[in-house]
Amino acid sequence: MGRIYRLKHIPAKEEYVAALQSLLKQNRLNDLQRAILSAQYWAPDHTAGAAELGKTVGYHLIVVNGQYGRLGHLIADEIGFTPDRREIGTYRWWAVLAEGWYNEENRFIWRMHTEVAEALEILGWVQREAEHFSEEVTVPDNLIEGAVRQIMVNSYERNPVARKKCIEHFGAECAICGFNFSKMYGPLGEDYIHVHHLKPLSEINETYEVNPLTDLRPVCPNCHAMIHRKNPALTIEQVKDLIRIYGQK
Repeated sequence: MGRIYRLKHIPAKEEYVAALQSLLKQNRLNDLQRAILSAQYWAPDHTAGAAELGKTVGYHLIVVNGQYGRLGHLIADEIGFTPDRREIGTYRWWAVLAEGWYNEENRFIWRMHTEVAEALEILGWVQREAEHFSEEVTVPDNLIEGAVRQIMVNSYERNPVARKKCIEHFGAECAICGFNFSKMYGPLGEDYIHVHHLKPLSEINETYEVNPLTDLRPVCPNCHAMIHRKNPALTIEQVKDLIRIYGQK
């Protein structure tokens, strides 16, 4: 590892949360940028270069480099933060998101700031490993899912774009019990919901193209847990029947 380039001062996680929320509401945060953040979050030690991230999100490393720096610039503007300058006078906008260095192969590597990773967790854009259901996934924006990785059990990475399209179509309301987090918890619960795969990904041994409207449904964590209390998992209609039978007792 060569010289590590890092900020002298890293913004607080709360500042990243506020900046990302603001950019999202202004429609200034694109799907590719969110996919890059997700891909880096799930990289070992939150560490990857543009080439690795590009393979995950399905874009050339030059595009990833540009989007990474652009996102760092957007966040810095929202926070009112100025990163350190290079010796030639230009700003390292990428440093708003990560520290970086050249590896032995002279490729530049980014390690996401802990504060950024924690902000993504707070926003609900990623889930800690312990919170994953075994069939859930978080991969990039080409809507192809199926790469298995080992955590406590084999799990599939969730595609953030497929999830987004599902919620845009069906709404952030449980398809089984109708629970809506924003109605119960206000802004804290806005857009929070689990997304359930009607066909469990753990039963699929090859990549397939996810259709967010026919393959996915928004469900609350309680109903999602009940779906997976049985093996094979219960269907949405079966859990609805249980609520009809026992829900009024």
